Amino acid sequence: MRLLPILFIVISILLTGHLRAQSPDLDRYTSSKGNRKTRSSSGRSEGGHSWADRHPEFMQEFTTGIYSYQIPFDQTNLFDIPPQILLQGFNYVPRYALWTKGDLLSVTAGTNLGLALQFSNLGSIFMINSPLSFELNLGRGSMADNDDPVGVYAGLGVEYNFVNDLLQRAYIDTNNQRIETVDNLSQWGLQWTGGIRARVAGRPYVLRISRTLGVPSQKVTLTHLGFGVSMF
Repeated sequence: MRLLPILFIVISILLTGHLRAQSPDLDRYTSSKGNRKTRSSSGRSEGGHSWADRHPEFMQEFTTGIYSYQIPFDQTNLFDIPPQILLQGFNYVPRYALWTKGDLLSVTAGTNLGLALQFSNLGSIFMINSPLSFELNLGRGSMADNDDPVGVYAGLGVEYNFVNDLLQRAYIDTNNQRIETVDNLSQWGLQWTGGIRARVAGRPYVLRISRTLGVPSQKVTLTHLGFGVSMF
């Protein structure tokens, strides 16, 4: 959970500088009164006819990053297991704006669908992570046609995570023989998520972090850190 205060400090610094540099955008936000304002760069204001121009509520991103699994250690049935396991995953992030305030603020529903496949001499590992989250977005990423240089977001949701052969278990049978088995991780849990979107040197980047909130069904804490590009 040490990542959470660091994330909020970074977001606060960037947000403060962004708001100071975007006084025209603040004026636009405070005077919007719930109605969307067209932007000079928006396909709608220029008569664009593509699907993306006509549906700025739909946004998508592609990222790659690390999944960290913190496995509980119980000496009665878990042995020789690293306290933390890392997997590299690839993610598709579609979102849809359910509510907007002008073009600077929105609430979106979406997923951060993650897949990972890892091969080694010990066997292959397949992972799928499928969360559903609601996010509050400010600035860039609140709508697809928002051209602000920086945006921040945070949200809550529920996720399902599956990893084959992740939980190695050992126990002693009635003959004092050590028996080892491997179980799949298949758990439900709550999560929080947050991050930053920014355009740097003309390229749209996104940083996303999420972590298990509370105690999931199999008590394995999952942390994800991803970095990629926005398709808007």
